[in-house]
Amino acid sequence: MAESGLSIGWTELQQEVGGFLGYGRANWNAAQTAEIAAIVQSGVRRVYYPMGIPEVAGYDWSWLRPTTTLAITLAGGYDYDLPDDFGRLIGKLHYGPDENYAPIQLIPLDRLLQMKVREDREDTPYYAAIRRKTEDRTTGQRWELLLWPKPDASYTLYYSYEAYSGPLSDSYPYPLGGMSLAELFIESCLAVAEQRLNDEIGVHTQTYQALLLDAVQRDKKHSPTYFGYMGHTEYQVERRLHGDVSPYSIIYKGQSI
Repeated sequence: MAESGLSIGWTELQQEVGGFLGYGRANWNAAQTAEIAAIVQSGVRRVYYPMGIPEVAGYDWSWLRPTTTLAITLAGGYDYDLPDDFGRLIGKLHYGPDENYAPIQLIPLDRLLQMKVREDREDTPYYAAIRRKTEDRTTGQRWELLLWPKPDASYTLYYSYEAYSGPLSDSYPYPLGGMSLAELFIESCLAVAEQRLNDEIGVHTQTYQALLLDAVQRDKKHSPTYFGYMGHTEYQVERRLHGDVSPYSIIYKGQSI
């Protein structure tokens, strides 16, 4: 599928920055090319992860939260690699539509490790923890998912996560977010350029901030609506560690039903 003709890409963002810096829109030397590229990558990061504006600091874009699946198998045991671009889990881990189980509960890592030591058994997993993988600095940080109990069969888990995007390049020219954010990416890059060139907050920074606020308000329309707590205080979903209580039983006034 072709990208929208109104989208902004790697080449166009470099041209905008090069022109602003007075280097022209093409035919840069090696030092100029490196400077322009660094500014563009910084400008893109500032859109992905807004900062400096209290109203939007830490905002999670809907288009940085893909949904994917994880295949759970007997051979996989307790531990499963998460995607290379995994930043953090958003929401819960759900079983597939044909697997009638409650969502997996995320718990602290040390608690799950204690469970593994205390009881090594196979069952439908209903607890999970996320752990940083050991790395040797040749790649960025990677993550893995730990499950308990050990899977007793093959399952499919569905989940959403914050995705880390790679840098723009000739092979991957378009920033995430789509055509509607084209002007925001331009102004973000120019804001970085004017701050580094003149060491000041100028018109491009102000325009970037205004466009960012508008983009966040429009993006919120794509986020789910929270309707509040829909349950009752006398009911509690409880998962078992031992005994004959079903891991997905309902506890009513202290009794399993």
